[in-house]
Amino acid sequence: MNTTTTKLLWLPGLAMALSAVAGIASLSTGRGMTGDPMGWIRPQCAGSRMPDSCAADLFTDFTSPTDDTPSEYTEAGTAPVVEIWDRLRGGFTLPTGNDPAIRHYLASFNRHPGAVVRALQRGEPYLFHIMNRVQQRGLPAELALLPFVESAFDPHATSPVGAAGLWQFMPDTAAYLGLSQNWWYDGRRDVIDATEAALDYLTQLHRCFGDWLLALAAYNAGSARVQRAVEQNRLEGKPVDFWHLPLPEETRGYVPKLIALRNVINHPSDYHITLPPLPDAHYFTRVDTQGRIDLQVAARLAGTTEDELKRLNPGILRLITPPDRPNILLIPKARERVFRERLARLPEEERIQSIRHRILQGDTLGAIAQHYRTTVDKLLKVNHLEGTEIIAGEFLVVPGS
Repeated sequence: MNTTTTKLLWLPGLAMALSAVAGIASLSTGRGMTGDPMGWIRPQCAGSRMPDSCAADLFTDFTSPTDDTPSEYTEAGTAPVVEIWDRLRGGFTLPTGNDPAIRHYLASFNRHPGAVVRALQRGEPYLFHIMNRVQQRGLPAELALLPFVESAFDPHATSPVGAAGLWQFMPDTAAYLGLSQNWWYDGRRDVIDATEAALDYLTQLHRCFGDWLLALAAYNAGSARVQRAVEQNRLEGKPVDFWHLPLPEETRGYVPKLIALRNVINHPSDYHITLPPLPDAHYFTRVDTQGRIDLQVAARLAGTTEDELKRLNPGILRLITPPDRPNILLIPKARERVFRERLARLPEEERIQSIRHRILQGDTLGAIAQHYRTTVDKLLKVNHLEGTEIIAGEFLVVPGS
């Protein structure tokens, strides 16, 4: 194989799970990213290469939702009384086990039931959509719970090495899977796009390895690393299932953690956990805004908060919908009718109230904030800035009053 082909087949590594030891440390200290006491946001491994036999599949046969795919986008009606946990339990298919790593995570969940419940509650806006897509594709229901392991269901989560979103994609992996990333938009955080990319990728990994536990391990550690472990065990006459492979410690804890969570969902009372009452119903709906719009304006029209719209549309990095994408917003299902009615009456000139300010030589955040009658804190938050240093020639979004 020539060098060019090898480079094309090189896939960036994806997020690595906390090891059992790291899990104990984070549980005991209560430290973790995004205020998560269980420390569930984990660093990702460095780039690893897809095995040659699998690489070609990744460029074909991706399954995406079509206009006639049943989904929460168009479906209407009264929310059913059944909770989503019942549908999840009915779709669990991954093999059970009694590995020590599974018992470790079950013990951790048992000791920290509140952290488990908070993470699951955080997933309320997303879990119905993810479960729908998993079910429509005929995949194991456990995959709908993978964002619990990856990000604790926080689409704004970012790992120390740059993995982002519910599914914790690295930038190179996201670009490889077709997720756009620019100043306005990050597809890794988009609820719809990132979910499709993750399920595409997991499906292709399962096609490569023929085993869901190995596919999950490859999602975490990289397919080449898992393939090498399989080949090593085969040469040594050892079993080639997940439980016997010489994988990184982080990966050896990744799959057991998901299985442990599945066990908790199946029998929550056994672990002193009361699952949050999440209905098996649409939380959001897609609305074509027929043009760019300010999230502050959209929130006012919908009668909801700006934070709620950011929670549903985390891929939008600025206060304004991106200029180079379809004019789609996710709106709480309960607010759809009033939003559409008010949007239809909104004058064109009132759609955007925020300002895109080009930074000039000598500008400071304080001076810009004073000029536009806002605050430095707002400028930092809206523009995702970690400090007050700004660069002439770049842009800032200044929130409207």
